Parts: sequence; structure tokens; C-alpha cells
Amino acid sequence: MAFHRLLPLFLWLATVNGLVAADTLLLADKGLARLSVVISTSASESTKSVAAELADYLGRISGASFKVTTGDGSQGIVLGTLAEFPNPSLARPLEIRNTFDGREAFAIRTEKQRLLLIGSTDLGASHAAFRLLEHLGCRWFFPAREWEVLPRLPNLAISLNETDRPRILARRIWYGYGNFSDRGHPTGANASQDYRAWARHNCMASSFSVNAGHAWQTIIAANRKTFQEHPEYLALVKGERKGEQLCVSHPEVRRLAVKWALDFLQKHPERDMVSMECSDGGGQCECEPCVRMGNVSDRVFGLANEVATAVAAQYPGKMVGCLAYNEHSEPPRFPLEPNVHVQLTAGFTRGAYTFDQLAELWPQKCRNLGFYEYFSVWLWDFDKLPGGKGANIPRLRESIQRYARLGATSLDAESGNNWGVHGLGYYVANKLMWNPDADVEALRTDFFENAFGSAAPAMSRYYDRWAPEKQPLISRGLIGEMFRDLAEAESLAKDQPRVLARLDHLRHYLRYVHLRWLLDHEKDKAIQKELTEAILTLAYRTRYEYMNHWEAMRQSFSAEAAKKFNEPGWLLGSKDPKPWALDQPVTRAETWQWFSEGLEYFQPTPVTEVIFNYQDLAPASFPAAQSLPLTQAFQRSQRYALASLKGEPIELEITVGTIAWYRDRADATWTLKNAQGKVAAQGRQKLDGNPHKLTLPVPVAGAYFFTCDDSSAGWRIQVPAGRPAVWLPVRGSRILPLGQLAERFFYVPRGTRQVQLFYSGAPVKILGARRQVLAEVKTSDEIVSIPVPENEDGRVWSLSPASYSQLWFFNVPNLLAASPDAFLLPREFMGKDQSPALPADPAKPHP
Repeated sequence: MAFHRLLPLFLWLATVNGLVAADTLLLADKGLARLSVVISTSASESTKSVAAELADYLGRISGASFKVTTGDGSQGIVLGTLAEFPNPSLARPLEIRNTFDGREAFAIRTEKQRLLLIGSTDLGASHAAFRLLEHLGCRWFFPAREWEVLPRLPNLAISLNETDRPRILARRIWYGYGNFSDRGHPTGANASQDYRAWARHNCMASSFSVNAGHAWQTIIAANRKTFQEHPEYLALVKGERKGEQLCVSHPEVRRLAVKWALDFLQKHPERDMVSMECSDGGGQCECEPCVRMGNVSDRVFGLANEVATAVAAQYPGKMVGCLAYNEHSEPPRFPLEPNVHVQLTAGFTRGAYTFDQLAELWPQKCRNLGFYEYFSVWLWDFDKLPGGKGANIPRLRESIQRYARLGATSLDAESGNNWGVHGLGYYVANKLMWNPDADVEALRTDFFENAFGSAAPAMSRYYDRWAPEKQPLISRGLIGEMFRDLAEAESLAKDQPRVLARLDHLRHYLRYVHLRWLLDHEKDKAIQKELTEAILTLAYRTRYEYMNHWEAMRQSFSAEAAKKFNEPGWLLGSKDPKPWALDQPVTRAETWQWFSEGLEYFQPTPVTEVIFNYQDLAPASFPAAQSLPLTQAFQRSQRYALASLKGEPIELEITVGTIAWYRDRADATWTLKNAQGKVAAQGRQKLDGNPHKLTLPVPVAGAYFFTCDDSSAGWRIQVPAGRPAVWLPVRGSRILPLGQLAERFFYVPRGTRQVQLFYSGAPVKILGARRQVLAEVKTSDEIVSIPVPENEDGRVWSLSPASYSQLWFFNVPNLLAASPDAFLLPREFMGKDQSPALPADPAKPHP
């Protein structure tokens, strides 16, 4: 158990037994408050609000009534800024550096007659208050009020001395599509207030406000008459002055941009930054003076530099914001002004460099660098398992630590109000944004123990089953295991009502998983409509649990359904009553009915997974009626094993940029490694859509592994017929084939009694060694078991041509060849497990 969870109990026991140290301060004794919360007579409204909230929480923890009073800070629980309660010893810890670093700094000091909760600003004081409550055992895991954890400590003592400030200064996990609002909701529920409370309690805030969104269109709109009279101020595109981009080479346009930025800061003195980001999309100016200025990055950031110079002169300390995105992803040729803040987007970048390369290049040109991340996007993950990047905690840790190492001052994470699948990730990510070196395992353990009490072991299993980093195969069997984890958790926590309420939220999320599963696998349109309405009804009724991103579903999912099912009343803005808009709380009986249906439908599917040694492969040629070349096209990387039989070069052909739309991205990169991971050859290739032959010398004979990063622009591989070459699918990773996958052969080891595989895709036939159909897989996202007929083990089988997105064999090698004579197999099968001779013509069915 984490020490900070034991701290309140330790202090309580110490107090009861008379063991409190001299520097331990008693806040409450046997349900009576010993101190008041003290604020300055000049305290701001925000500090007054935090003081009231702090007093309320201390009261709820101890059962005592804490008052909020004003005073000089000589005694009490002193909450405020260093300016309100001067303390020379805190001047250095709370100093503000470089304008912004320190605005959130705070110090907690335990003294004989007072507990100091001091911030360099009001925001820092707020952080001090909630950090204190966290040390006392309070948690706010998710925004729904059921996920608040409060200890019960009638005797409340504290001995704490802490100074802290965030490593990343501006931190935001926010919802794409925004939050939803119910005016006049009978319960007074408010999603925006719940979100802001979660952010406040967990110290998710900003030392400065980022303003880097698209702005050029706003400059045009603010000067509409001028642009109408002077169309030459607009970008020249295909011979016409049109659109929402600027002709930045025009001196008057630059003057207008500077004036607009200065006017903005004059009207909004509370803002730290004015955006000079170009309008979204393409359509940049093609006139000769603009082209002479350089590429799009040179133009966008050149204008930002000019505006930044004017801003620095008139508004010292204010910044100019831009994105590094789309056509201006690359750094310009020149350094940026110190007060230009750039956010590099983790997607939608174009140009000669990958995102990883851009992340290393930008700090060389920009002193104020931030990152724009995508933790969850509705149209990418649809709230389904295993979620987006926001659910992959190791990946979150790795990326946030890297951003901090690169000097990131801001991190904006586009996310969703979908805490059923991303909640733990959001909670941990926020902690990492404050301190990238935070102990993630301790945070996870704390979450399970505090959120689920005695049900922690079952819930740890529940989350681990579908954790993206574990490469889960989201099958009906895996979901069945999750249902049973929750059933076990219910039994373990039967006497803990707060835990049971949280488990109900997760049951409602699993109801969404159940309905969405049925919808995704249903062909009948009438039933699809029923399921869609049921999903919308569920999400609406449980919207204040925040398990699903209701606002995204309202705007996107319902609108698509309205068109698909010819229901115009479902459209956003329609005044017709929505069939799913039922403000009826989900009853316990409904929850259990749904859960029982899920337990019955999702049955665990036991599998025995065999681990094969893919690092020690050797050629294993089987007879083939016809030797076929290995060829296939994909989007995104796939892994292949190829062999040099006698030390000769490995030969193959690749075509990159098969999706013409994406040929303006970074060059493709390919790598050939030996079994120990040492690079034997590597290179770059233009995304030109043309075939390129590669002849790759290797130091010794053996198996080598080839991968190609196509910058998502599509690629094709071809290996000559008869050359040992196999495709190695990645467990849990989606396959994005461009076109139907050709017939692929796999090996069934001798002694195998049934072949077990996970399959997701269109119907496929499994053919035996004599080309006979052994099974037809017509279901998708399922674990399939195929009995092995007598004398069919130790032979080569195949999958007929089909389109599929996931494939994983549990107990036969995941090595797929274009023809039997091109096999590579783990050396463990060599000699003792070779297949008997096949029929003379294995391409024909056996008589």
C-alpha cells in the first residue's frame, strides 16, 4: 500500500496515543475543529471560493465544522499568496521565473500554530489546498461525483513540508466536441462544472493561457470591408484572390495583422497570448513575392515574428501563438522571436520530416515550444475498447517524459468525455504533466485501492485485460472475462456503497460495449436502427456518469444515424422530440438485467497460447505446385522476415506512396535488422508511387527482419518467387491492407490437435494441406478453434484470399508465406518436425 495512503491513519494513531511530534499540527480532535481556515482581508474571489471548499472538505473528512476567517496569518490554516502573507523564507521557492514559471508554485509548511498553504499566485494557493487534501487521502479520480474518495478521520493531524511547481507550465486535457449542457436540468447537474472541479482538484491548470488556434480568417472578418475593397490582400490561388488565407508578402496585410494583434491584447488584457496561426486547410498564396519569401513555414512564422516584435515592444511578457501543423509543420529557416509560442501537433503534419524528427528539430528554432496531442478522438476510437492513446499508460508516460526533456512549456491533449475507457489514462496523464517522473505504478496501485477497496485485485485484472500496451485481442471471450471481473468485484465490495456506485458506472459502460458490439456485427438495417436508438438512449440516460462522450454522440453519431435511417427528427437542431431523450435514472434492476444479459452473451473462450522463438528462423521449404512471389500492399508498417541462404544479398522491391494524396509527407524509411536487432541496412525512399528494387548486402547467412515506415502513405512489398520470406503479423495490431489479402500459407506443427486463432474481417476459408476446406470462418472479432484432422498436423495450411483487419494464431507460428516453398520457421521445428511429402499437385483438391 502506498505510503501517502497510510499517512492519515498514521497521524491519527499518533495523535490518539500521544505520539504526535512537535512539528505535527492538530487540525481536528474528536470531531471538533482546532483551527480555522484563514484568508487575507484582500483575498480574491477565487481564493475565497477555494477556502470555502477546503473548509467543507476538512469538515466532511473529520466531522468537524471548520470556519473561514480573515486574519494576519499568525495562526490557523493560512491560505493565500505570498504577497498577502509575506514570508522571506518562501521568496526563493515561490519566485516567478521567465514571466510564467512559478505562477502555479506553492509551498505547504507545518508550524507550531499554523499550517501555511501559500502560492505565488491565487492559482498556486489553490493547488496547495488540494495537494493538502490529497495528502490527507482525498481523491478525485473521474469528474462524476461518485468517483470522489474521502477518508473519515475524526482526529486530523498533519506534518507536511512541501514545495512544488509543474514541469510543464500549461496543461490541458479537453474534450473534442466540447461539453454538453442541460439548461434547467431538474437535478441541477452541470457537466462543465464537474469538469472544472475535476481539473481544480487535480491541479490541471495553466501558468499561461495558450492561444494558437486558426486566426487569419478572424483578421479577414474583422477587416471585411478592407478586404472587399482590396482583394489583393487575399491569397492568390490558381489565378484567383479568394479563400481565408493571407497574401503575407503584402506590406499592408502585415500591418493589418500587427494592428489586429495589438488591438486584441488591448481588449483582452487578461490573455497571455494572441494567435497568429493561419486559417485551416490549404490555399496558401501562390503569388511571386510570397513564393520568394520561402515555403509556407517561412511565411507563417515570418509574419508571427513580425507581430511578436511589435507585441514585445507594446506588451512586454505577452506572446504570439502558432501551431506547427499541416503545410507549416517544419521549422522555418530562421529562429523565432523569444515570445513566439509554437505547438507541434502529434498528427496531421506534412513535409519532409516525421513527427519524431520534428520534435527534435523545433527546439533548435523555438524557445517556447509546446505539443498538441490526441488522447482520444471520437471518429477514431468511438469510445470502444481498447481506446485511443489516452488509454495507453506506458505510451503516455514515454511521450510526456520526452516532451518535458525537449523543454515543452505546454501540452494540449484533445480528448473525450469518455472516462469508461480512458479515465485511468487521463488521471495518470495529468499527474505526469505536472511531474513527468511521477511513479506510474504507485498511481495505478493507489487508484485501484482507493477507488475499489477490497475489490482492487479484481479491478486491476479488469483494466489489465484490455490495456492497449498488452496488445489485447478484443474478442467476445475477452469481454466475457471483463464481465466476470466486475461480477467478482461486486461480491468483494458488497458492503462498500461508494465502490458499488463506481462499479455500476463501469457496468453501464460495458452495456455500451455490448450494444456497440451487436451494432458493429449486425447486417439487418431495422435491427441496426433499434440498436442505435438503444445506444443513444443509454448514453443520454447515463451522460452525467461521463463513461461515454455524450456530446460527440449527440453531434456526430445521432446525425449520421438520422441520415442513415431517414429520421430527420434526430438531427441536431431539430425541435422534434428525440426518442432517446429519457431523463430517467438507470435503476439497479435495469443495471443488473443488462449485466446479466452481458454475462450470458459474452462467454470466456479459453485458449492455450504457445510462445515460439521468432528470433531464430530458418528456411523450411515445402513442396509447392507453383512458386509464387510474395506481394502485398499496406498502409502503415508491417514486419517481414527474409533469409539469405549463403550470405548473398537480400533482394526485394518496395513501392511507397501508393496513396497519392499523402505523398507530401515525410519520406518512407525502411530498416533491415538481424535476429539480435542490429541494423544490417537502412534507407529512405521518396513517396513517389514507383517501384524501387533493393539489393541489401548482409554480413552472414541467416534470417533478417524488414520493416517499412510509409508515413501512412501506403506501400507495397514484393519478394521474388522461391525466396524464403514470411509476413509476421503483430498481436493486437490492426492490419490496414490496400486491397484484398492474397492467399497466405501457415504451418501447423506436428501434434497439434486444434488450431486456435483470433480473426477479425470478412469471411475466410481455412484450407488443409490437400486444399480441402477444413473450416469457414464467418464470424468476426472472435476466437476460432479448428479441429486438426488425422495426418493434417505437421503440414502447411492456408487462408483463402480475404479482407481482414486482425489475425493472430495462438498455438501455431504466426508466420505467413506466399507459397509453401518460401517458408521460414523457428529452428526448433527443423529436422524432427518436417512435413511429409505433399500430393504431387497441392494446388488441386485431393480426390
